[in-house]
Amino acid sequence: MSIEIRYATEDEYPALAELDGASFGISYDEDALELGRVELHLDRVLVAVDGARIVGISAELPFDMALPGAEPVDVTGLTWVSVDVTHRRRGVLRSLMEKQVRDAAGSGIAALILYASEGGIYGRYGYGNATVFPRTIVTRRRAQLAEPVDASAVRRLTTDEARDQLPAIHERWRRTSPGGLSRDEKRWELILRDPDSARRGASALQHLVHPDGYVSYRMKSSWEHGEPNGECEIVDYVPGTPAAHAALWQVLLGLDLVATINSYRVPIDDPLAFRLTDPRAVDIRHVADGMWVRPTYVAALLGGRRYGQEIDCVLEVRDPVLGDGRYRVTGGPDGAKCSRTDDPADVVLGVAELGSLSLGGVRLRRLVRAGRAGCPDAALVHRLDLAFLADREPFAGTQF
Repeated sequence: MSIEIRYATEDEYPALAELDGASFGISYDEDALELGRVELHLDRVLVAVDGARIVGISAELPFDMALPGAEPVDVTGLTWVSVDVTHRRRGVLRSLMEKQVRDAAGSGIAALILYASEGGIYGRYGYGNATVFPRTIVTRRRAQLAEPVDASAVRRLTTDEARDQLPAIHERWRRTSPGGLSRDEKRWELILRDPDSARRGASALQHLVHPDGYVSYRMKSSWEHGEPNGECEIVDYVPGTPAAHAALWQVLLGLDLVATINSYRVPIDDPLAFRLTDPRAVDIRHVADGMWVRPTYVAALLGGRRYGQEIDCVLEVRDPVLGDGRYRVTGGPDGAKCSRTDDPADVVLGVAELGSLSLGGVRLRRLVRAGRAGCPDAALVHRLDLAFLADREPFAGTQF
């Protein structure tokens, strides 16, 4: 029987949750089902159907994403991506992925984005890893600001108290972070609902709020041989200015009964270690792949950002779904243009590699050394490295 690819109807939500749960080992109780309804846009869940049975899912979420130095562009996030164990290795996922790529391109969407449950899946569909997730562990007793600051502007708020303040602060911050993602009302409702299932034995969310930043965290009490050994887990990290960063950490480092402050939300280039008397108090335990980017409208993705220095080059992008193409990129710190061209290519690379480069966190030279991009002119590679790199490491700030 042939597989039908179409969008789901709202009454099919229980079947979607059943398949997603079976694929990821999740038990969808009533609370989880409600959270799923909050997260998903049920008119944008693409499904593969075998007869009357849904055997594949790839749900779409609307975002806009900040580019280096420039205004955000429209992107589509993919989540709840799963194929029933009975229908794997039969092209179901490829059918879903390729339809979404073509639809995004036809709609002028700059890119598809996702977080991968496994690192080896999405490269073959044109996704390139563009950001990273470090696991940061701060040993609180060893961590002291070298220059203590006035933190009187920081207030501790409950979720109900902070609900109306966080969105505007987050929006200002994420526009300065390459890869920073917008949050619509559904996303904020999901983040701030704070169900017991999300706490994993820790406290309700608390929020340290500064006029230019905030940190949302949970605390988990623990004692060892009569000594406090608690943990603070940062779940949302938005230090919008250097002053907000210093003040928020001044308060965090004063948390009593806490041995470590832990997070997957602190960017790899966060300056905390340089603020401390002992930089070894900040321990990066491991760095995992973060957000993956699949370009679908190259001209918008490359022409919409700014570059560290003036460039004029032609990229040949190999794309097995949308077709190969050459693009001339011209511009610099004040803006850029990108358009199709028939001129000879200076650089040849795959669409996944372009996704990795697009947010300014991956060096072209690294891709050339790995054989994932070709450019015979070493001087040009150096210039493009300087041009493409953003002024900070890309970091989306929002998971989905």
